[in-house]
Amino acid sequence: MTRTLAGGVVFDAPKTEASEYLPNRGVFLAGMLGKGRGDAFGFYYGRMEPGCAIAREIHPDTSETVYILAGEAVGLIGSDEVPLRAGEVMHVDRNVDHGLRNAGSGTLEFLVIGHPDF
Repeated sequence: MTRTLAGGVVFDAPKTEASEYLPNRGVFLAGMLGKGRGDAFGFYYGRMEPGCAIAREIHPDTSETVYILAGEAVGLIGSDEVPLRAGEVMHVDRNVDHGLRNAGSGTLEFLVIGHPDF
């Protein structure tokens, strides 16, 4: 559900239409805020099935912050692998190799902020 108000918008993140983040099978992202709306940053709700991952990637002009909502993950930053759980945040500076994988037996839920949008 999305409600547009005078001067703002309200999203129900899990109900926002998501698409598979290919080529990363089993990873779904729902864009809520971003350059398509004219926002200065991107804000996404993500779901990742067990055994799935976002392959390492680099954003030369965008920093990325990931907040884990539910589940267990491993964050990849450069050559480091960092275990993450609900309530933890991983921030990746611009132009740094990074990724994320579901390390648990259930669905991983997370939020992603890209500044500026990807």
